[in-house]
Amino acid sequence: MDPRVDRTRQHVLACARELLLAEGAAAVTFSAVGRRARVSRNTLYRHWATSEQLLVDVTLQYYLDEPGAEAGGPQAPAPSVAAFLYAVRDNLRAPGTLAVLGALVAQAERDATSAEVLRQVAQLRQRALSAATGPLTDAQFAALVGPVFYQALIARRPLDDAFLDELISGLDRHLPTAR
Repeated sequence: MDPRVDRTRQHVLACARELLLAEGAAAVTFSAVGRRARVSRNTLYRHWATSEQLLVDVTLQYYLDEPGAEAGGPQAPAPSVAAFLYAVRDNLRAPGTLAVLGALVAQAERDATSAEVLRQVAQLRQRALSAATGPLTDAQFAALVGPVFYQALIARRPLDDAFLDELISGLDRHLPTAR
């Protein structure tokens, strides 16, 4: 890819992320992103067919850039899993994160690209956690992180230390056993 095209794409993604964090997912329109990035709508259409696809790329890039779980091994998984869950909690507390995830979940019903980015983000996070625990099945991963997302996205209750500590205290039943 031409380095200028790549620079423009990265600049637009950065501007779209700023807009997303400042004003929410609904504000990420081609007009608004074009103004902020100082590029034409035509330039945006060369990279993304829709603003939803741009939002998907912003989200995916965010999670690709996010550091993974702390290194650890299957002999002592709980501290690494705890650190991972606290990192997930901190990520969900970041401005705009819940709005973006909510928008992607809503879009995923009608947009295959949004559904795919959610799957990719889940796979990235599962691989990061598996690096600390050993291989996790989809059910084990869901049992570990599901309560955090439920608390944040559905119940809309605080993800405080007490909640995470209670969750972490029962981790052993969901982790692969060291053999």
